[in-house]
Amino acid sequence: MELDQTTQGRLSRMDALQVQAMALETQRCRQLRRQRIAAILKRLEEDEYGACVVCGEDIEKKRLAVNLTTPTCVYCAS
Repeated sequence: MELDQTTQGRLSRMDALQVQAMALETQRCRQLRRQRIAAILKRLEEDEYGACVVCGEDIEKKRLAVNLTTPTCVYCAS
């Protein structure tokens, strides 16, 4: 049985491209998370944490419990 080297090479390149794309997306997600955390730390320093950045109303504690970095209340998020 012979292996088709062109097909095997193509699959390896496709796999490598997929792995590279996944690594880039992971890096992008980590950077976004760091930015959100930095924004929350700044809001904590300014004593504005827990208030919606759009309307200024308090963000529900349950919403913050699910995602500490959420900057908006449910109403403004929708």
